[in-house]
Amino acid sequence: MALLTLDRVTMHHGGPVLLDEVSLEVHPGARIGIVGPNGAGKSTLLRLMAGQGEPLAGTVGRARTARVAMQDQEPRGQRPGITVREEMRAVFAGLDSLAQRMERVAGQVADAPDEATRAALLEAYERLQRQHEHGGGHDIERRIEATLGSLGLPAAALDRPFDSFSGGERSVLGLARVLLSDPDVLLLDEPSNHLDMEGVEWFIEWLAGHPGAVVMVSHNRHLLDAAVDAIWEVGGGRVTPWTGCYSDYVRQKEQARALQERQYEVQQRLVRRLEFQARRLKDMANAYDDPGQARRARSMLKRLERMDKVDRPDAGPRRFHARLEGTGAAGRIALQVRGLTLARGERVLLQDAALEIEQGERVALVGPNGSGKTSLLRAVLDQGAWDHPVIRLGKSIVADEYRQFHDGFDPALSLQEWLWRATQRDDRDTAAVLHRFLFTREDLARPIGTLSGGEKSRLQLARLALGKVGLLVLDEPTNHLDIQACEQLEEMLEEFDATLLVVSHDRYFLDRLVTRVVEVSERQLVSHPMGFTEWWRRKREAGGRRKRALAGHEAAPTRAVEGGSLPRREDARAQRKAKARLSTLEQEVARLEQRVAAALQALEQAAQGPYDRERLAGLEAEHGEAREALAQRYAEWEALAASLEQP
Repeated sequence: MALLTLDRVTMHHGGPVLLDEVSLEVHPGARIGIVGPNGAGKSTLLRLMAGQGEPLAGTVGRARTARVAMQDQEPRGQRPGITVREEMRAVFAGLDSLAQRMERVAGQVADAPDEATRAALLEAYERLQRQHEHGGGHDIERRIEATLGSLGLPAAALDRPFDSFSGGERSVLGLARVLLSDPDVLLLDEPSNHLDMEGVEWFIEWLAGHPGAVVMVSHNRHLLDAAVDAIWEVGGGRVTPWTGCYSDYVRQKEQARALQERQYEVQQRLVRRLEFQARRLKDMANAYDDPGQARRARSMLKRLERMDKVDRPDAGPRRFHARLEGTGAAGRIALQVRGLTLARGERVLLQDAALEIEQGERVALVGPNGSGKTSLLRAVLDQGAWDHPVIRLGKSIVADEYRQFHDGFDPALSLQEWLWRATQRDDRDTAAVLHRFLFTREDLARPIGTLSGGEKSRLQLARLALGKVGLLVLDEPTNHLDIQACEQLEEMLEEFDATLLVVSHDRYFLDRLVTRVVEVSERQLVSHPMGFTEWWRRKREAGGRRKRALAGHEAAPTRAVEGGSLPRREDARAQRKAKARLSTLEQEVARLEQRVAAALQALEQAAQGPYDRERLAGLEAEHGEAREALAQRYAEWEALAASLEQP
């Protein structure tokens, strides 16, 4: 039985239709990731499922006993002055009420007028006690502290006012609150945006042990690969379901697009041939006054009208068309740090730290939230110079930045006015680069205050594209970009021929771009000359991972993920059974690949011959069934092979 259902739901906010007669279901235990471009309607879909608003048409249904909880990107609505502890304890209001009832009943036992009343009260007390213990009532404080600590917030945060935290910290607190509520359906909107690496890995483990359904909007591709087994793609008013994790979705979508491209081309050849033949028959009928030829021409044109048209494949998302130019400065050193000490108030972040980055290197700066990464970037940008005694930039090196919070914008200025002030380039140059970053002519006069987070990210990149940078500093560059924009940014940075210094929690981004890791550890900068995944694997193997409690969830991840672990297989019999199944799956995959290829060949041959609608429909159905079976077998093979590779 479905926990949540959407039946022909339509929704928009006064602009384009975001959801057009969408029907979906969420079943117990589901693990669903929602992807799509910014503004496509992902968060709208999530809010409708949470009951935050009504659709313009259609219905959203919920199982009668289903408990649904949603985490927003920006939590709001807390009472002024309420502490984090009070906010978290509010999740357990029902258990606290049980405890109060237990106290009242315990007080009544002493005053019971007779043994029968006393026995009834004791029975009621025991019943309340069982309910309280079953809900974890004696473990509330530990669960709260463990969950906050696992997400990177110290125990001292519990007694601070909720509204004293930054926006990113409030987002993490909002995530902790919904995790503690342990609902039947967990709805999450970008849950990993403000988590550090350890927090993301703990969160993946928590999700693996959570028995309820999970539906999450996320652009964290590592999270979507590790934690979901279905993808809902939102775009153009539709929601398209796909099976498997994010990588499975990318592969299947590309295969489906390639098939549609072939089918479209085959059909277009058939259409051109039939149209040519119909024109010849009409010409012959006119030339020789032949009614038979005219009837054949009309019949051929009707055949074209009745044909089930294959849509032209979507060209895909619009892409950036710009490059970032490096300065090409002479010399070996891009950045040299010697004896750097940084503090935040009385807390020392770095003490007598040293770092050297050569020109052309691509360096990831990693460490827990609050360890000083952003403070170091700020010091490099504000103080770094050729003649600085502590933070020395290479000679002629120009350092510039991409900032995650977009706080360098004047919201009242238009895009073109702001870009002119930032770069001193003329209108033609600024308009051209804004167009290459997907802004239209009408956008040039828009106030910056009207831009979305993703649009502000593109505007920052437009500014960088108009300058020549020797050292590019990036602070969480993918936080406000959708997945397609992240991939385009990665492509652009791959071609950048100068030095990168990056702070990011996006593992896909780091794996693709960086060749060296610098870790903030014990107030020092520790260099690791390797890619991110290799560093992360070694760190975990060496036992450097922070010890984080599972907040009552002891289950290990059920999917093989980089640096993770699978449940230990206890006996050799299970191993042999798994290996035998793997061999059978390999044979089935090979057979199904042949079946898919044969079905496609038959379909193409049928399309080139005399039109037979029923035969074409049958062949298309056969091809679709074969592809679906192949995708299922391949997903099972991939998961089983990965599990057998684990020690």
